[in-house]
Amino acid sequence: MFGPMRPRNRAKNVPRTNRLLLPALLGALLAAACGGGGESAPAKTADDEATRGDHEDRPAMSASAEIGALDEGKVTSAFRAAQGALQRCLAKGAERNELEGGDIAFVVKIDTSGRAVHAHVEKSTIGDRETERCMLSALKKQSWPAPVGGDIGVAKNGFGFDMPNDSRPPTEWEADRVSDAVASVSSKIAACKKGTRGDLTATVYVDPDGAATSVGIAASDDSGEDAADCLAEALRGAKYPSPGSWPAKVTFSL
Repeated sequence: MFGPMRPRNRAKNVPRTNRLLLPALLGALLAAACGGGGESAPAKTADDEATRGDHEDRPAMSASAEIGALDEGKVTSAFRAAQGALQRCLAKGAERNELEGGDIAFVVKIDTSGRAVHAHVEKSTIGDRETERCMLSALKKQSWPAPVGGDIGVAKNGFGFDMPNDSRPPTEWEADRVSDAVASVSSKIAACKKGTRGDLTATVYVDPDGAATSVGIAASDDSGEDAADCLAEALRGAKYPSPGSWPAKVTFSL
């Protein structure tokens, strides 16, 4: 971003007599500076210029230097090995909300021992924080390949889950249908989001009475995982419009 433009300094009117004296004074000052008896700065050599260029061209150290490469085949195998546990998490969630299902994408960070040191939901329309937590726990228990050339490896993958129960899907709502309800708990949402970065989204199931059956949270940044439980609790406390005789499902940004 550009800063505000600074006004140029304008020369003030100088009396004619002073203008005639100025060249002579400047000449005397320059002569004194050049012949003042002090040692002059040594001329720069080619080595000096090369060193200066190295410092100017060298980029600042970034966090990405700590990220190592992961064997994609082994990462795929690790996610595949966790699928059974992920499916069980969804089935357990469907016992609380029979309409539960959707897409979910994960970010897992792995240390040099092949252990998951962090995991969060990057995108999700599952709509149940308890199910999401269960899935994250399953991924953290999984064995992962160690990163090469860095301290941390980042693994990403996504899954789509159909509703485990043979039931009619919920009515899909646009985000603006719940804008007033979300605004009613905006102060709680703001408190939950304090210190988070990146984008946050929520998915809510609304029952015929206008209550939240379940709430799920996704975050683009690691810091969002710390706020997810608080956000889900805040959104569960909101009063939503009634969808009629059948539950609705809505996904929106926070």
